[in-house]
Amino acid sequence: MNFKRTASFFIFVIGISTCFATDVKITYAETVRGIDDQPNAINFTISWKNSWNNDRNHDASWVFFKLDQNTRSAHQYLKKGTGRMLWKGSPSMPDAAIEIAEDGTGLFVRAGSTYRGDLTYHITVERDTAKTKLSTRFERVEGVAIEMVYIPEGGFTLGDPYTPALDYGAFYQSDANGAFDGLFKITSVNQEIAVGPNDGALYYRSEDKIYQGDQQGPIPATFPNGYGAFYIMKYEVTQGLYTKFLNLIGSTAATVRVNFGSPNYREHGGTIKLENGKYVADAPNRRNVYFHWDDMMAFTDWAALRPYTEFEFTKASRGPLKPKPNEYPWNTTTIDEMALRINPATQEQAMLNGLTEADLAESNRAQFGASYYWVMNLAGSMWEKVITVGDEVGRSFTGVHGDGSISYYGYADVEDWPEGFREVKGYGYRGGGYYGVRGEITDFNPYSPIGFRTYGAWSGGPRNAAYGYRAARTAN
Repeated sequence: MNFKRTASFFIFVIGISTCFATDVKITYAETVRGIDDQPNAINFTISWKNSWNNDRNHDASWVFFKLDQNTRSAHQYLKKGTGRMLWKGSPSMPDAAIEIAEDGTGLFVRAGSTYRGDLTYHITVERDTAKTKLSTRFERVEGVAIEMVYIPEGGFTLGDPYTPALDYGAFYQSDANGAFDGLFKITSVNQEIAVGPNDGALYYRSEDKIYQGDQQGPIPATFPNGYGAFYIMKYEVTQGLYTKFLNLIGSTAATVRVNFGSPNYREHGGTIKLENGKYVADAPNRRNVYFHWDDMMAFTDWAALRPYTEFEFTKASRGPLKPKPNEYPWNTTTIDEMALRINPATQEQAMLNGLTEADLAESNRAQFGASYYWVMNLAGSMWEKVITVGDEVGRSFTGVHGDGSISYYGYADVEDWPEGFREVKGYGYRGGGYYGVRGEITDFNPYSPIGFRTYGAWSGGPRNAAYGYRAARTAN
């Protein structure tokens, strides 16, 4: 149905909502009721800094809504094709491009044409009344926004031409005897990949299958191999974003998902606490530490996103570039230019040279640790937990998205996602992580090269200051 404003409508101002990855935020929102007194539409204002849309790719904000019922929030489904920009922050800003997901769980908002700078849009969307239960007229809807980066469709290369990388589980193309015969290329979206010591197959060394993988296959054509277009979070999940999650999932689920019980939590930069019945973060922009895999999957299901794979980690880091020996995610072979550091005293990330993200450009992205597509912190901040190809559970992953809802006890309920405490298989670590004030900088930590798979199939590890996460979503 086409929603029309009439003389008989009501506007309810609803809460401020902020995603704490940089400055993306929803600062004003309202539900709008029509003549039939049904709250069909949600209007909201969204803004964020340092957006871009260029010939290579673009950023975007993933936006979704929850009906706050005090005890447990209900996901709000949106009707395809109903997103409209009502106004923008200034005439110099491009009009918004608005894309509601096929499953109606949320929408992407981005600059609709070439642009670099800050954005502000006021947008209206209709709720899908067939899938969303409408509440009383005094409902309270919460909006959440997460800054994402678009990774376009296209081929890329796995592995590292640096010979010692093979000792760290780096992928390569095998000859008939299992020896190195060059690097392996991903060439299509539905590419079934043979694995083993056979001519032309994908292969890797594995001193311990727990860490590098079982060297088995094939990798099915349904596995998200990185060729197809997808969105990935620009930053790791932050403490502010995690508190939003904790406050909206209900007290029973939150009791399972709270992550600040370790006596070392605050020493390693954790700031989440319970205050007057609400979870708050003293440093909401800081990376979320002591984050277990099951916490991550619950968050991802709740946000209607999905985990991403170790192939997609390579694509997000390298893009279509020819691999370099010992190449880091910012596509140089050293950390010499890197100016983004975690201050041991404050646990905050800061640029040593005084630059801000407004200064980020293709010519200096190595200083920011920005990948080919401007994804941040793929090495140097936290180990990226990703779906592995090193065991049968990981290889069975098909890229199903979360639906916005989790179980009463705080677990994701997506069938083909790996589980943590219950099943120690399905994911691994890529990228390197910062372990805190006592952490020592080594050749491969916290800055691990793209192709190194030291723990590429290790599905272990308790909550830790160095283990982090970001989620993804397949593009429509």
